Amino acid sequence: TRLQGDWSSDVCSSDLALLIVAPLATAASDPRDVVTRLYDAIQAPQSNETAIAPLLGDALRSAIDAQRAYEQACTALAAPDEKPHMLDQSPYLLAPDRPETITVGAPGSSGDATWVHVDMAVGDYRWTDRVLLQRQGPDWKVMDIRWGQGGNLIGRLQAFSAFRCTPSGS
Repeated sequence: TRLQGDWSSDVCSSDLALLIVAPLATAASDPRDVVTRLYDAIQAPQSNETAIAPLLGDALRSAIDAQRAYEQACTALAAPDEKPHMLDQSPYLLAPDRPETITVGAPGSSGDATWVHVDMAVGDYRWTDRVLLQRQGPDWKVMDIRWGQGGNLIGRLQAFSAFRCTPSGS
């Protein structure tokens, strides 16, 4: 298909597709953009796991998937009037409240791994998380999050899975 109009030359629709797709293909090659997209997805009214999963490194994505499956298994074992063992908030945030403001900093190095600072605030309370990224192939992937209040995402997932769910009444 050829498009004609007020162009200096004809533009083929496949050329337009390349213009649209090319920025999307290179977006994951910038650590700051990966972190920005991660926090945009976390801040969505319903955390957007389909947008988050491709931003995570393989090991972290597997750990998050295992945590979700574990929550489902614990829910199945719990009595209807019993709260199952589960995280009550986004696994990516330490604070139960979503930040009101988020500012993503520049990457901390130029090698195959880097830290990106993320400044956040709720009211007057401010903190800085650090996101560890590593290059996996052509893309930057999130490997862990170190929370300004202490602890990290990998540690939280490990502690969560150490608890053993048992059927109600056992």
